[in-house]
This record gives sequence, C-alpha cells and structure tokens, in this order.
Amino acid sequence: MLQFDIEKFLADLEYLVNIDSGTGTAEGVGRVADHLAEKYESMGLTVKRHVFDERYGPCLEVRNHPEEEDIDILMIGHMDTVFPPGTAAARPFRVEGDEAFGPGVADMKSGDLMAAALADNLLRERPGLRICIAHNCDEEIGSVSADPWICELGRKSRYCFDFEPGRPDGSFVKTRKGVQKLVLKAKGVSSHAGVNPDAGANAILELARWICFFEDHRAEHPGARANFDVISGGVVYNQIPAEACCEVDIRYDTKADLESLMDEFRKLQAGPFDQRVSVEIVPDGSTPPMITNENSLKLMDLMREEGRAMGMDVKFIGTGGGSDASRVSSSGAATIDCCGPVGMNTHNEGEKMIVSTARERLELLLRVCLRLE
Repeated sequence: MLQFDIEKFLADLEYLVNIDSGTGTAEGVGRVADHLAEKYESMGLTVKRHVFDERYGPCLEVRNHPEEEDIDILMIGHMDTVFPPGTAAARPFRVEGDEAFGPGVADMKSGDLMAAALADNLLRERPGLRICIAHNCDEEIGSVSADPWICELGRKSRYCFDFEPGRPDGSFVKTRKGVQKLVLKAKGVSSHAGVNPDAGANAILELARWICFFEDHRAEHPGARANFDVISGGVVYNQIPAEACCEVDIRYDTKADLESLMDEFRKLQAGPFDQRVSVEIVPDGSTPPMITNENSLKLMDLMREEGRAMGMDVKFIGTGGGSDASRVSSSGAATIDCCGPVGMNTHNEGEKMIVSTARERLELLLRVCLRLE
C-alpha cells in the first residue's frame, strides 16, 4: 500500500527549489545533499558522500544493504540545475493549482524527492531488495566528475530508474542520443584589414566555412548531427583575425554514426579551406547513447501491464537529450528514464511540474518494483 504525503513532498520541494544549486555552486549542491541525506538517514539507510571534484560539491550514494556490492534497483537523480546564483530569489517556488514552479522544480528536484519516496515504500514492502539511490552533483555539464562512479554503479545493477522529469504527455524515455562535445581551435595569420587584408588568413572565416559545410552535407549523415553552438574570435576591429574558437554539440544514434561524422571533421582538418589556417579538434566531454536491451524491453512490458491495471496509459519514446540513464544503460542495466513527475519548460524561466503526476507515477513504479525478480 503506497504511503505518500503530498503536503510533506511539496514542503521539501519548496526548500530544495529555493536553494541555488547550479552546476559549480558547490555550497548550494551541498545544502541539497544535506537535506536528502538527513531524509535517508531517518529511514535507516547508509549514506556515503563522494567529492570527486570540490568545484561541484558532493554526490550521494545511499544503500540499504551497504555490505553487498550488487544492486537490484538503482535509482538516479541529479542535484545540480542550469541556473546561476540569484535565480531562486528571483523566482522562488510557488504552486498554482496543479502546477509547481521554480528553478529545478522539474529538472529534477521533484524527481530526487520521488526517488526518496519510492525507497521509503520499498523498505517497508520488500526490505530484502538491494536498493541504491545515487544523487549526482554535475549531471547538467555531462557528469564530468561523476561519470566513472555512475558507470560503476550501472555495472553492479540489474534495474535502473532515472528520475528525470516525465515528458509533457506523460511518456517515459527508453532511448537517448549520444552526445559528443568538440572544441575547434583555428589559428591563421593576422594582418591589417585596410592596408593588406589578403596577407591575412582569417580564422573566423575558416570556421564559418566548416559550419556551412556540415549544414550543407547534413543529409549524408542521418544518424549524427553537428550543432555549432558557440563561436568567438578576433581581437580588434581593424585586424584580420588569426584565432577563432567554436564549440560543437554532436548528437548521434550509434558509435558508427559518430565515427562517420568524425571522419568528415578529420578530412577538413587535413585539408582546410584556407591552407594557411590550422584547426585543432579537441574532444570536451561525451555521453553515450541510451540503449534498450532484452531486460529493458521486459521491464517496459511490465510497466505497461501495471499501468493498464491502474487505468494509466504507459508510453515510451526516444529523445535527443543526454542523461545519466545513458551511462547506466551502456553499462548493462535495464534502464527506464524520465520516471519523475511530469515536467515542462525545463532549463528556462517557465519551468513547471505537474503536482498530481507525482503520486500516480510513484504508485506505478512501486507496483513494478514489487514484481521484479
């Protein structure tokens, strides 16, 4: 029988949302971790803090059977948000009808609390299950410090639920594209823009040609797409720029798709449009694709079956954004993502969470967990 106090849930959520915990705000992430740790310790769970990089604050690893390495059910969530200090004061938590607003309310402080609620219920209903809850401190920038830890937990786990927000239509996520970030550093030749412009080798122009090349040839690589998100270069107004830099966000379906696109980058590097410009290609963080395996498919069938018993239409979709679910699924665990309450407008000022979906999704997950082997 599910036990869930929505008023206590919202009170906890208000406290967490009103803490600035953008990635790199170590003090704020630490306060979120302290609140969650206190909640878990009150349940009798063992809480271990990991600080992989002091810039990002602590991660939490919570277990009910800490003496055992293997994990039956892994629950994951992140405590960092994308918002800078001051956002919580400018847009504090509020509830309007069935909607809760505030920075991180959906992505994913409500999900963190929902994981805690599921753990609390499982401790009463099936204490023999080996559960682990992992709260990450730097997921929003690709888990740069936490990646090895998340992958290690995935290798030890049979099943995983990631509490990212449910999609606006209530769907859960079964697959995600992989993410590869590149930094392109172009170095050309400077010259006077008025007196002798042709003597210069324009680094900005070279990168602009790369951008147009990949846009024009996008159809040739349907499984991978290069998005040129940030570009900078030049020093002064009247000088042909000798240096430029560009950040590239690649989204891909398979490793083969990524490698095919990377071949194009390497060809341009070997033969730039202007031979006087050299371009360094620097990998700067990656997230593997989220995949489904045979056990994932069985888990989805079980969720659909329990959903039907509740009168709930359980749907699964693929999406382009990355998450720690990708790391866990690539490690072998049967993984379902976006198990948190339904959320909308994440990463912007209109972010909101649909309050009533917390209970129904929690009940679904509890019913599913109680039927797992």
